[in-house]
Amino acid sequence: MTNNNQIYKSVFLIILLLFGVLTLYGIKTDEAPRFILALGRFHPLLLHLPIGALIVTFFIDVLGRFQKNYPENTIKSLLGFTSLFAIITCFLGYFLSLEGGYQKETLDLHFYTGIATALLAVVLFFMSLKPSFKSNKIFLPLFIATVISISVAGHYGSVLTHGDQYLTEYISVSKKERTIEDIDSLKLYNDVVAKILDKKCIQCHNASKQKGELSLVTKEQILKGGASGLSVISGNASESLLYSRVLLPISDEEHMPPEGKEQLTKDEIWLIEHWIENGLDFENYATVNSENDTLKKKLNKYLVFNKVNIPKASQDDIDDVKAAGFRVLELVPGQAELNVKYLDSVPTKNTMETLLALNEQIIELDFGNSGITDEMTSGFKKFKNLKSLRLQGTAISDKTIENLKAMEHLEVLNIHNTAISEEGLENLLTTIQPKRIYSWNTNVDNDNAQRLANTFGVSIQNDIVGFVDRSQLEPPLISPSKTLFNDTIHVNVLSRLKNVDIRYTLNGDVPDSTSKIFDRKLILNTSKTLKIAAFKDGWEPSDVITRHYAKVQYAVTDFIIEEMPDDRYPDPLKVFDMKEGSTDFRDGHWIGYFGNDLQITIDLKEKQTVNHISVSCLEDIGSWILYPTDITVFTSTTEKGIYKKVGDLKNAPSTKNVDPRKEKFTIALPETTARYFKIVVNNHDALPSWHPSAGNPSWLFVDEVYFW
Repeated sequence: MTNNNQIYKSVFLIILLLFGVLTLYGIKTDEAPRFILALGRFHPLLLHLPIGALIVTFFIDVLGRFQKNYPENTIKSLLGFTSLFAIITCFLGYFLSLEGGYQKETLDLHFYTGIATALLAVVLFFMSLKPSFKSNKIFLPLFIATVISISVAGHYGSVLTHGDQYLTEYISVSKKERTIEDIDSLKLYNDVVAKILDKKCIQCHNASKQKGELSLVTKEQILKGGASGLSVISGNASESLLYSRVLLPISDEEHMPPEGKEQLTKDEIWLIEHWIENGLDFENYATVNSENDTLKKKLNKYLVFNKVNIPKASQDDIDDVKAAGFRVLELVPGQAELNVKYLDSVPTKNTMETLLALNEQIIELDFGNSGITDEMTSGFKKFKNLKSLRLQGTAISDKTIENLKAMEHLEVLNIHNTAISEEGLENLLTTIQPKRIYSWNTNVDNDNAQRLANTFGVSIQNDIVGFVDRSQLEPPLISPSKTLFNDTIHVNVLSRLKNVDIRYTLNGDVPDSTSKIFDRKLILNTSKTLKIAAFKDGWEPSDVITRHYAKVQYAVTDFIIEEMPDDRYPDPLKVFDMKEGSTDFRDGHWIGYFGNDLQITIDLKEKQTVNHISVSCLEDIGSWILYPTDITVFTSTTEKGIYKKVGDLKNAPSTKNVDPRKEKFTIALPETTARYFKIVVNNHDALPSWHPSAGNPSWLFVDEVYFW
């Protein structure tokens, strides 16, 4: 027994000495060594060992006292195991705390209650080394105190890891989530951004655990940022750490959330970016301006509907309705919602009164090709859960419309082959807007169906051929047509339709109704890519128009051309006059080479730094004009010096595209400084095999070469 006790004591001393040295080493260095931090990551893994062992030991101790068969050796061994791993866990916990990011007060409570637990376990273990320790009056009370201490330490550990509401989250009565059935009722921060942060970020950035000294719980803490700087910068998502670190590779140490945690979805990242770019609005409601809008699509999932609890109908009521001539089916077996169809020819007043017994449960109702009249539809006002109503081939007229207005959940309405008029349909749509309406062979003509569909944003099928959908807007008109400028360029935009929002981007993104509105004119003083589209409620957005505007850096007046262009399309000065050609090669702005290449050497008069060179070319397959095969740029510091290659561009093979088109081919140069630039634009050796005139020489047309 004495030898065993000595072994236990020796093991304790070795463990204390080892971890004591590691702790002193970590304290003396300015920054904790990586292997110390790595050891700290084992704290969550090992802490369950002393917890489980202590609880099991306590259970065996109490059970042994009641059964009068106290297992002293078992208790002693288990206490030795518990105290040993409690000490190791304390050291590992300290190493983990060196990472930082934890709220100091909570960390201290967890730290000191953990140490207290380890000390109490050690005391219990050394007491168990003495004979008849069971009879010691303070052993059991000390054991109970140890169990209480480890419970408190565990609680504060959960607070550090999961937040201060983790233990009590489901004990307290949950607050009912606010019903939000319309996107305009969503508050962008409270109802969207805060939910994303709470689900994906708060676990590491809360009041108790502030990784990187960052908390994302309140507005003030979000705006304050953390140790690495501001987490959000209004109007600048790319410089905001909250956004930019989400985009880092998941293997990157600074990626958020860290690998192993649930990652943000593409929609969540988009919404975070949108919130930052649009001014970090913490108070106002989200606003969308188009039925077909990127923001609206992404916000739909954050709506909270007030679920309608429909009671199941009694079997007697269902049997009565069946006896009145209806077929009654459950939409989902075992659920309350019903599909009801009238099977007889002419319903009566009593028939309709019988049907009212199921007014809550009927979701789909079909009176198609029956003898129902306007007077019989008065009871429809009570079918407020109805989603689909079929009245095709009946004698109803506009009088029935008033009885349908209460159907706020109606999604599908079939009124084809009835006496419904344009006025009646418009009267209905001013109150409710079903998603789909079938109205062919009524008193609604196609033009009016089109107008109502556009006005109210619904789909109206007024012809057997198909739906009358919302029309698409024409693209806006942009002037002037030129895209090259020296100082600034004033861009004007016009739409032929009134009350149209013209929205644009300059960062390459496709514009939607959240993009900036084009106001009067746009003044550009740097090279930009403009993308622009028209938006209007009830209409499909227009196609996106893209213009690449380039601010030309240097005017070219001195150049040498190796071979002059064809006599029919002469004058190499055209490639430097900043007058862009159209897709008509005869417009006088193009130079042409038949079977030859363009090779031109430019003298900028002095050394200049150039970032980009662009060459504008034409393709017209039917006229034997193809894009160049490749473009190469060489530079030299002296006129007769050796030219070195600084950039090139391999063009994709020409296609069988029938329509003429033009393209600006741009070669990016890595901060190139030189006086002389040689640009070689290579033509095809011959027309390709798929061309009707394959084997003949091809044309190369160029209208502009410029630096930007």
